[in-house]
Amino acid sequence: MTTRQSTSWPDTALQTTRRSVESVVVTLFTVLTIAVFAQVVARYVFNSPPAWTEELARFCQVWIVLLTSSICVRKGSHLAVDYIGPSLPPAARKTLGVVTGALIVAYSAVVTIWGVRLMAVGALQVSPAMQINMAIVYSVFPLAGALLVIEGTLATLRQLKADVK
Repeated sequence: MTTRQSTSWPDTALQTTRRSVESVVVTLFTVLTIAVFAQVVARYVFNSPPAWTEELARFCQVWIVLLTSSICVRKGSHLAVDYIGPSLPPAARKTLGVVTGALIVAYSAVVTIWGVRLMAVGALQVSPAMQINMAIVYSVFPLAGALLVIEGTLATLRQLKADVK
């Protein structure tokens, strides 16, 4: 008889959200690649590139960068300049990690709040080439900000719980 370890609904929701974000990033990267390829073919073969491909590629790139930020924070692979950390004693290194994590969470909260405000402004605008409401494009800011708040908080809590070595 095997026992199945049950997971709590927050863990399940978090895992589902993470998988969804990763799937969206892969899909957006595919769309970005196709749009750029279509732009190049149209420019050099037909000498008439459509304007919407450039705009679509730009929007996809922004979404990819912002959504991938939460993945990088979760995996600890985000860009960092680390000159001081390795030379610090373990306790100070841990403190620096916690402070850095708290700053990431604070910044992400600001991105979330201002992203909602940006969406309100974007609701009054449409994109020049594709004619889509800019609130849709700007919705990535509160979405990515909220994801970063969650992942940054979890990473900071892991840092707090980690043994000092």
